[in-house]
Amino acid sequence: MRKLLLAAVAAVVAALVVAGVASAIQGTQGIKVTAVAKLAGTKDKPRSMGKFVVTTTTTPVPGEPPFATSLAVISFDKNIVFGGSKFKSCNDATGSTIDASCKNAKVGGGAAKGVALGQVENLKVTAYNGPKGNSIYLHVKGTVPLQIDSVIVGTLKNASGKYGKKLNVPIPSNLQQPLAGVFATLTTFSTSVGGTSKGVPYVGLKGCPSNKKLNFKGDFTYTDGTKKTATTTLPCTPAKKK
Repeated sequence: MRKLLLAAVAAVVAALVVAGVASAIQGTQGIKVTAVAKLAGTKDKPRSMGKFVVTTTTTPVPGEPPFATSLAVISFDKNIVFGGSKFKSCNDATGSTIDASCKNAKVGGGAAKGVALGQVENLKVTAYNGPKGNSIYLHVKGTVPLQIDSVIVGTLKNASGKYGKKLNVPIPSNLQQPLAGVFATLTTFSTSVGGTSKGVPYVGLKGCPSNKKLNFKGDFTYTDGTKKTATTTLPCTPAKKK
């Protein structure tokens, strides 16, 4: 009887494990980083990277249950510095008013694409420098098939190891589910930022690793609890010796 009971428990555990694996997100997650300028400056005088673009891509497997991204954490190489504290900032995270109230704090923009119930929504993204330069406000707008008007707030935090900063980006619930019970997958999200204020670049490069590659990482959490990590590199050029 004891052996039969143990066998039954083992069978239940195995079934739960299989079910857990089957319900996990099977799609692929990617991240790509580009920059116009990749010549490093120094710690005291970082060089502007010009137009700095981060693009994330999420590709679901055909037939898997609908899901959305609930959190994205983007980590940046420790040689990259952010000068947002020298830029005009925005304190308005309301979709209906941010474009007017924060126009002087605009630092970039981009585009995104969401998919729900087989319908594709093309989204416009406008980026604003957040309070004290410690965050970025991403105003996301779409019109077809749904009216989308939301602000994503990303917060810069310290990272460790080969990464100096990370941007924590929780996705608002109304973007995860634009309709009750309907998950929207952001299949592409691309944002470019840049500019210089008071001689300080919004995104600067203070050095270049010995292998001449800058490291980036994206950690993503989905609505079913699944987590995925994607990494990429960007070539750089060391500062010219005097």
